[in-house]
Amino acid sequence: MPPKTFKCIQCGNCCLNLNDAFQTSVTGEDIAMWRVKGRFDILEWVDPIPVGDGNYVYDIWINPKTGDDVWRCPWLRKLPKQDKYICRIYDVKSEHCLNYPQSREHAEETGCRGFE
Repeated sequence: MPPKTFKCIQCGNCCLNLNDAFQTSVTGEDIAMWRVKGRFDILEWVDPIPVGDGNYVYDIWINPKTGDDVWRCPWLRKLPKQDKYICRIYDVKSEHCLNYPQSREHAEETGCRGFE
């Protein structure tokens, strides 16, 4: 869980530059949730990589058309005429997204302004 003093101000910094903010994979539980909820639109942006013994690492936000990593979250949308962003998959966010930021230091490293 994010620190108690954190308050998201919808700046979008966490999702605008994925290289800084995010790990590049999600859990098997996230994959299972998206399957159960029929979110194949999300799953098509995931690249399951076998690591042996039937286990996988699930790389995320891989463009399904090109196979390339994307630099920003494909589910982030800027609100019209505002300097705020929303998550289009908020109700089914991955565990990593739900737990962002992990600390004040993590927020500062990734440009998050939720502690200002």
